[in-house]
Amino acid sequence: MSPIRVLPEEVVRRIAAGEVVNRPASAVKELIENALDAGARQIRVEIENGGLDGIRVSDDGAGIPAEEVPLAFRRHATSKVETAEDIGRTATLGFRGEALAAIAAAATVRMVTRPPDQPYGAAVTYRFGELVGFEQVGAPPGTIVAVRNLFENLPAR
Repeated sequence: MSPIRVLPEEVVRRIAAGEVVNRPASAVKELIENALDAGARQIRVEIENGGLDGIRVSDDGAGIPAEEVPLAFRRHATSKVETAEDIGRTATLGFRGEALAAIAAAATVRMVTRPPDQPYGAAVTYRFGELVGFEQVGAPPGTIVAVRNLFENLPAR
């Protein structure tokens, strides 16, 4: 798997409008697509109050190296596209680098992730787009994303 990187402005401009997380179902969809793109064979989804109070998606996919975890939450940060020409060639479900940033901007998000070849995992917590925690943790291979209080910081929909 390629390293995660921020897309050049040229690529950002050429990509269609970014994915917008406008309801809990779209957050679940994005997290499942991330798991599938990571090669997960097993994905578990847990929902509380229709997703408004809690969403948890766990997988046994590739995981994210600890040093790349904060970058994964930046807009236009992706491991799938490097040049404008790559946009038409990507075979993955997601490639824009928008989903995690959009979800983290609208909720409290905790991600625990570990690639199978690393001895430890990383846990990161964002609250409405701000990094509030990062630590090394023991974790199984794969990724767990827990979303709490989705849209709590936004006006009523």
